[in-house]
Amino acid sequence: MLGNIISGVLIGVEIVFVILTFLWNSNLKREKSIVRIAFFTSFLFLVVTSIIEWGFQWYTLGLLLGIQSLLGMLVFVRKKENSVPKKSMIIFAGLNRVLLIVMAVLPILIFPQYNPIEPTGEYSVGTKSYTLKDELRKEDFTEADDNRQLTIQYWFPADKSGQEESIATGKFPLLIFSHGAFGYRMSNYSTYQELASHGYIVASIDHTYHAFMTKQEDGKAILANFDFVNSAMGAQMGAIEAKQIYELEQKWMKLRTEDIKFVLDYIKKSASSANSEPVYKSMDPEHIGVFGHSLGGAAAAKIGRDVNDVDAVIVIDGTMMGEITGFKNGKEIVTDVPYPKPIMNIYSEYHYNDALSARDVYPNMIATKNALNSYQMVIKGSGHMNFTDLAIISPFLSRRLETGGKAITVDARYCIETTNEAILQFFDYYLKAIRVEIPKERIL
Repeated sequence: MLGNIISGVLIGVEIVFVILTFLWNSNLKREKSIVRIAFFTSFLFLVVTSIIEWGFQWYTLGLLLGIQSLLGMLVFVRKKENSVPKKSMIIFAGLNRVLLIVMAVLPILIFPQYNPIEPTGEYSVGTKSYTLKDELRKEDFTEADDNRQLTIQYWFPADKSGQEESIATGKFPLLIFSHGAFGYRMSNYSTYQELASHGYIVASIDHTYHAFMTKQEDGKAILANFDFVNSAMGAQMGAIEAKQIYELEQKWMKLRTEDIKFVLDYIKKSASSANSEPVYKSMDPEHIGVFGHSLGGAAAAKIGRDVNDVDAVIVIDGTMMGEITGFKNGKEIVTDVPYPKPIMNIYSEYHYNDALSARDVYPNMIATKNALNSYQMVIKGSGHMNFTDLAIISPFLSRRLETGGKAITVDARYCIETTNEAILQFFDYYLKAIRVEIPKERIL
């Protein structure tokens, strides 16, 4: 909202100056200088009073206003007077300034100012990142003879100082998160914060070359693999044949589940080591949950089926690809073996409606029907990206990433807060034995 107001005022003033320049047959150099100095002064006031929360999205506009203000001061220092401009230059100069303003405010419009979602638990929250090398697996995405490396970031209960090394005293259940296709480990930051503040240690994995960008602890940045992005988008848009989609999904599941298993094994070994860092010593390896968004949710569900140590699973708006065991006669074969762990599916409205229409063949619906303990939650008017923090950080990008031209009507903040609350309640029930009633199915 603030970005829209500022951009509207700046562009409006430029348009007024173009009109007045024509009407008065003057370049209005001195008047423009006064206004631009006033704009920069007002901008500084908004920053100092914290009406504008200074951040990267404001840098370009601040620089532009600062330069314009400096040039305006020079007009008075050099005592320049107004002159008669060429008609052709009036339009050109006006368009040029409007274009500069649009470019300067674009980051503000894409990443508008917002109030972060604050955790509600009793603990402060600390965080720490590690890059791990899997000595048993080669990296298939590079031509070099590299081993696969994964970067994980932990969020954990901390004492009131909130420093990274100040982990709160006690043992805390472990939760492992897997992001969506070309998401990244920070995609559900508010969720990790909420869980850690209530006494969980959350490990979010960057699936290297599946994440849109992985920043390793040595500073190296790795972008998503182009072929993976291309094939994932093709599968989502229905541009790939069914059998090829099945083969791709199996390949993705293999990579993701091997990543999660490697991280789980590393954590369990570190938790039992006397020489490990405090974050590992504070983990309770007897109480483990896995969850993920989209493709990450599919991987979490597969891990829940395959790994005995996992106690509870949440799939956030993902298709449970791991339930698909084969492909025959042009159709996927879905297992009817009961899902062995408590599982919750959280759906966007559109996903849920599609799942209902294919309930006899859709993996999530079959798993829910056959599971020992299953739950479903649907949020009306929600889209796929509403279950990540992107929907509040950048509503513009969130809407652009929705497929099929779906109308998203849910309040983004309500959706992610409701999701976070449901995730906490579910894991509290199954990992901490906090027995509050959880509806088997709810549409909110």
